[in-house]
Amino acid sequence: MNLLFLRHGEALDGSLYQDSERPLSTRGTQQAAAVGRFLREQGIHPGLILCSPLVRARRTAEEVQRAVGATPIQTTECLASSSDPHAILLELRMLGQETVLMIGHEPHLSKTISVLLGVDTRSRVEMKTCSLAYVVTTAEPAPGAGIFRWLIPSNVTLGEHSR
Repeated sequence: MNLLFLRHGEALDGSLYQDSERPLSTRGTQQAAAVGRFLREQGIHPGLILCSPLVRARRTAEEVQRAVGATPIQTTECLASSSDPHAILLELRMLGQETVLMIGHEPHLSKTISVLLGVDTRSRVEMKTCSLAYVVTTAEPAPGAGIFRWLIPSNVTLGEHSR
């Protein structure tokens, strides 16, 4: 299974909104669209986009979807920050998809990648806003079954190199 992990795009200041309602900033929208274009250009076509129910994750999913095409979006509480990383692995096993893009939050995404790689969850992959990580599993997603392929920070997909 091909698993893509995307942290949501940059969101507006949390002091102005409830956390669950924070929208993407203009930059966050640009980041998400750039990731979608990157996936399309690389020939990566997720069969499904799973996202956290929070507004910033859902909007990120919609922007990516615009660029990659008619990939369905499904929300899941298993990608909420407070969720146990093992819960999303169980959900992935039931989906039967070859390639899934998951859009969520930190530190949940890093912890989930750590579980897949079979390392301590205190070890983290740095997932800044709109960073994209790729992990493959040779069998169904399970602790220790993952192979880390790459991580691309959002500044690369945006064509920036100084941030």
